[in-house]
Amino acid sequence: MFQLRRVLHVRKLLTRCYQDNANVRIGCFSGFWGDSCSFAAQQLVRKGNINYLVGDYLAEVTMSILAAVKAKMPELGYCPDFFEHLAPVGKQICDNNIKVVVNAGGLNPKGCALKLTELLKTFGLDLKVAYVTGDNLIERKEEVTSDSPYKNYPFNTLNCYLGAEPIAVALEQGADIVVTGRCVDSALVLGPLIHAFNWSMSDYDKLAQGSLAGHLIECGAQCTGGNFTDWEKVPDFSNVGFPVVDVDCSGVFTVTKPPGTGGLVSFGTVAEQLLYEIADPLCYALPDVNCDFTNVRLEEVSANVVKVTGAIGTPPSPYYKVSATHIDGYKATMMAPMIGPKAAQKGYLNAMSNIERCRKLFSKTGMDDFEEVNIECLGSGSNQGLDPRASDAEEVVMWCGVRHKDKKALAIWAKELAGSSTGMAPGFTTMLGGRPKPTPILRYTPFLYPKSRVPIAVNDAAFVASGSEFCEDMPSSPTVEEDPDVVMEGNYSYKLGELAFLRSGDKGNSANLGVICRDKKLYHVLDARLSSQVVLSYLQHLGRDLKVTKYRLPGVGAFNFVLENALGGGGVASLKSDPQGKAIGQVFSNLIVHGLKHKSEYMS
Repeated sequence: MFQLRRVLHVRKLLTRCYQDNANVRIGCFSGFWGDSCSFAAQQLVRKGNINYLVGDYLAEVTMSILAAVKAKMPELGYCPDFFEHLAPVGKQICDNNIKVVVNAGGLNPKGCALKLTELLKTFGLDLKVAYVTGDNLIERKEEVTSDSPYKNYPFNTLNCYLGAEPIAVALEQGADIVVTGRCVDSALVLGPLIHAFNWSMSDYDKLAQGSLAGHLIECGAQCTGGNFTDWEKVPDFSNVGFPVVDVDCSGVFTVTKPPGTGGLVSFGTVAEQLLYEIADPLCYALPDVNCDFTNVRLEEVSANVVKVTGAIGTPPSPYYKVSATHIDGYKATMMAPMIGPKAAQKGYLNAMSNIERCRKLFSKTGMDDFEEVNIECLGSGSNQGLDPRASDAEEVVMWCGVRHKDKKALAIWAKELAGSSTGMAPGFTTMLGGRPKPTPILRYTPFLYPKSRVPIAVNDAAFVASGSEFCEDMPSSPTVEEDPDVVMEGNYSYKLGELAFLRSGDKGNSANLGVICRDKKLYHVLDARLSSQVVLSYLQHLGRDLKVTKYRLPGVGAFNFVLENALGGGGVASLKSDPQGKAIGQVFSNLIVHGLKHKSEYMS
């Protein structure tokens, strides 16, 4: 007992040290389950001079995969890769008092924590592992959905996004490693900051800054040069540096990376990640705080160091966001190279001929038609809205996705594809990956659920939130867009990518498109030229029901466009070759902006 009290006393002294004398440094080694984690954790622990190591493993599709695994093996349901990532740095984490926070618990945080404890003992490491539960609502499905439009949906996962305070409580109780299930990604960073600085849950501006720190690094190397518009300027992707935030007790922080690593931290790389997967920047809604990012400021203070200020917080909603998934039929996808003159036309003809052949077979056997068909000729401009039948490309890859409620129908289609090699237009070489196999379509359904009805536990002990102030009426940007008049300033025209950084991402069936001016002198120029209608017209090929809403972030000189119904269902429900909208920013960078002065007059 004396030894335990001594350990807890030392922990409190260390925490007080953070509060009084030092910033807190947090590094993120994983942006999703499957990220390049073989060296990231080691890089951050050995070179990053960090106090906390965090990792994000969960996405909507991940939860469904884990549900399938857990149905067969109830003791699983978590991300076992985490153990492999932790093993090489376990001793150094222990020796240097580095705390670890991950959401690798998936659908079974307790099982993950218990298994990890066993493994740590085999390594001779005495580390306390805590777990947070309560996000998984699947066993209460009927109760949770009883008053919603989704009452009869056959959900196979049902998880609410928890906040950061339970993580902070686990750390306060002496945890060395905290394992959670579903929580907002930024909570993995905010939780340690609440604990280290003893922030109140009503310090909303600090909570907003801490949440922004989490938002910027939650996708790993995506803020240190990954997916960056100016990719040619990023050195050594093979040793890309993973991100570190250095936070002071007021919430002001810098973004950096370990020394001697590749990658890049600059205004552009951080600004792109700021706009990644957000909607209204005036209200980035999280369980602990509503964040206003409209006047965030980014400043390059030295090489690979960017200072971040200006996030504003207000009380959160009394509801949790719930992420639910269910199986809605099946899909299959074929990829095949076509080579030679008029390759795109031949490929399109072959793909459509197979579809028509199967429709005739379905009709004869009483099967329904395909529910959806998507054909793209990659290399002919399909993702840029060009008609493949007008392409002169001589090498393309055919992408054909089909959806049907019956796996047998998709099996028929997959068998018929082989006939293209001998009985259709020439140039067909092979089916990449072999004959397509039907896979379940997982539909993502978000909705809100009262926080008061979600019991949360830390190590099986009931968690009681300290914050009690909520905001029923969420702030929002003006819904009526007022664009300035376009003033023709000169006779120069440029591609948008020469004037701005661009980053796109997804949320369900919606995408967002962030456009950041390379110099603030361009803000009003581009504001007048980038209306919702301009974006809708340029990207109309994304879908007939596409809807575009524009938001402004004057602090960094940026615009965020939310593209509803852009992804054909989104994620694994989509038949598109870009189901998460990752390339939309690249496509839009080709927009020609007219009537400008020479770009040197706008950019320093």
